[in-house]
Amino acid sequence: MSEHSRSNATFKNYAISLGVIVGIVLVLAFVVATRSGEHIPSVDYQPDADALRDSADYPVTVPSEELLREGWTPTSSTLEVAESGPAAWSVGFATAEDSHVMFTQSDADPDAVVAEETRGAEEAGTVSVGGSEWGHYDSEDWDALVRREEGVTLVVAGPADMDELTRVAEALETDPADGGAEPREGAEPGDGGEAGSA
Repeated sequence: MSEHSRSNATFKNYAISLGVIVGIVLVLAFVVATRSGEHIPSVDYQPDADALRDSADYPVTVPSEELLREGWTPTSSTLEVAESGPAAWSVGFATAEDSHVMFTQSDADPDAVVAEETRGAEEAGTVSVGGSEWGHYDSEDWDALVRREEGVTLVVAGPADMDELTRVAEALETDPADGGAEPREGAEPGDGGEAGSA
């Protein structure tokens, strides 16, 4: 084979290899672009929050809409109320970093609530959030923040990192202690307390 033929063959092989690489890159770029544009189904959790206010014997805590403005998406809302049983509500969020966090409140047995929501994570101390102490539970793939209030247990948990769990805990807003969903007489709009506030 002549030198010219060998050069042509080498160039042809190079061109084929380059074409394969470019094709792979284009496919990956398409997949990434498609995933980035995925629509995450969202739910309106306010109706369940209002229903819980009508049923619960404790001040209801609701995630602030600030989370939505920061790119969080509410993906689930589960309300469990019964005339003679516990009143519990869980709302799940897809986080701004594409992870997941679940906020749960319940007046069932606190130990049972903590055991179920922490999923075997071990107690690892406390974390200060907005001046209040939350119990921190940690495992390899699941973290949780727990706060036991009078008559209700609050849990923020999920595979998300601690910064995101803390962000949810910071964004919780608790109704006035009188349990009224309506603003108190003389109170300014938004004059509700924050979960765990002193």
